[in-house]
Amino acid sequence: MPAIYIGDIQIPVQMAQNTTPSLKVMDAFGVVYYADAMLGACPNAVKVSDGADVYSIGAKTLVYQADAINSCEMVNLPAGCYFAEIRGGRGGDGGNNAGSGMDAIVQSYSFTITQPTDVYVFRGADGNAGAVNIDGNIATGGGGGASGMPSMLVVGENVIISDGGAGGRGGLASDNSGATYECGSGGGGNGGENANGLNAVAHYTWNYNFLMCGAGGGGAPNGASGVSADALSGGYGGDASDAGSPDSGGRGGDAWRLVSTTTGGAGGASVSMSCAGQTLTSYGGGGGGAVQAKFTLPVNMDGGNGGSGTTGNSETSFVRIFRFG
Repeated sequence: MPAIYIGDIQIPVQMAQNTTPSLKVMDAFGVVYYADAMLGACPNAVKVSDGADVYSIGAKTLVYQADAINSCEMVNLPAGCYFAEIRGGRGGDGGNNAGSGMDAIVQSYSFTITQPTDVYVFRGADGNAGAVNIDGNIATGGGGGASGMPSMLVVGENVIISDGGAGGRGGLASDNSGATYECGSGGGGNGGENANGLNAVAHYTWNYNFLMCGAGGGGAPNGASGVSADALSGGYGGDASDAGSPDSGGRGGDAWRLVSTTTGGAGGASVSMSCAGQTLTSYGGGGGGAVQAKFTLPVNMDGGNGGSGTTGNSETSFVRIFRFG
């Protein structure tokens, strides 16, 4: 840590400076170090400015790291100055690996406690992936992935949450040549990629072969229901009762031709957990659109279901608490 020397006396720059302007030191790389009154109660804590961003550094020790997942834990911390890093679970991938779930955003929080204090910790798991139905080279629309479960730290009345990453978009419907069509994908949970799914479309080839796919349903908490497809009009409105809600993703659209109907995938269920009076939710992905197809032989398949809840595991989420000094 940089220091100032006056004769044989060493003055660490992290010492609280109560004068205005406060004492500053620039190192050989142009980084400016200066003391900060807010961190004055924290030994070895300083603020650093590189000319653009200002952030806290200092001698700190990891005193707690959450190992349990989807579990509410109480941790007793002694008096001192602390810094926490929090990251929610990753969103689940879309069915057929079309869209990758998103990582959660890291949240940080500095706090000082003057007496031993119980804090509450929750580390969230990754969201489940959406499903897809495949027959040969023909695939339905894939369901969207569920969002990751949030992670949280509660210190007194202060609640710090890193929301889980949004779920990925489901795979597109495809024919037996491997070509994909812009329809059928379920949307990811919690505002994930293409959160309201893709449109219903009826595709015909010159030799009267065909592929029809309903639209994907939107992910929870407020995605739309999937529009259905038929051989006459190409598409018609989704049932409003099947739209996404805080409880589940929207259902995918049906596909209809003559006397045959296939059903859109179910929206994934949202799963909630509680900790220290707070509710944490993994939002379900939207269901994939159903398919009616004929190339050599007819193929009729229901849409893939949206992802529900979490895997119970995560390699990306964390809650870490460091102590200064």
